[in-house]
Amino acid sequence: MSKILHYCLYSFVGCLSYRCLAIIVVSFIPHIAIAATLTLSDNLVLRDIDDKPIEKSFFSQQQTFELPAGEHVIVIKYKDVFEDLELGEERLVSSDYFVVKFSFNSQQSLALTTGNIKNLTAAELYVKSPVLTLRDENNRELPLVLETLNDYEMAKEVSKQLAISSTTSVAPTNVSPTTTLNSTQPKTISDNPSVNKVKTQVSPEVDAVPMLKYWWQKASKQQKASFMQFINDNN
Repeated sequence: MSKILHYCLYSFVGCLSYRCLAIIVVSFIPHIAIAATLTLSDNLVLRDIDDKPIEKSFFSQQQTFELPAGEHVIVIKYKDVFEDLELGEERLVSSDYFVVKFSFNSQQSLALTTGNIKNLTAAELYVKSPVLTLRDENNRELPLVLETLNDYEMAKEVSKQLAISSTTSVAPTNVSPTTTLNSTQPKTISDNPSVNKVKTQVSPEVDAVPMLKYWWQKASKQQKASFMQFINDNN
């Protein structure tokens, strides 16, 4: 009788341990990065995923990719062949590379498509202003953002230069390191006006040209005119 009781107790403890282990495993599942399969329509050519180039093959074009959940940036272009009825020959229609930004959480399958582009005329219009649709396995549309490759690369360069600037900032030369906000020393103005000006120094490591180009392209006509006036006044 004692052996039976001991066996039942052992089985109960084993079952309880199994359930505890199962609960622990399940509790960690939400924290595991979920991957989804991204499928591109045949008329889309992928160049980069999250700033990493995609290996290309001369024999086939990969259209399916595995992505972890989160935010992603891909660089793609539209490319297709249509028959030119007037010339009686096939014509290749291709757009410039452009950037697509999107994110997902729990989706398992994503499809990025251009829609139905039926003929040469429609294709030539499309490359001037691309439009894409991103849908999940339940055919629900997900938000995405399109921007030119030039704007994206320029914005990256601006962020890079700002990061360099923040780490190589030069302290104003007329500020004493021993001066505090609570200083009781009398405040005097020097006879030399140049001493009283806070000197803005740009580190030689910072390339300001990309930032100027970026904000110039983003500026309105009025802002550009104001900036040009600033340049004229400071020359």
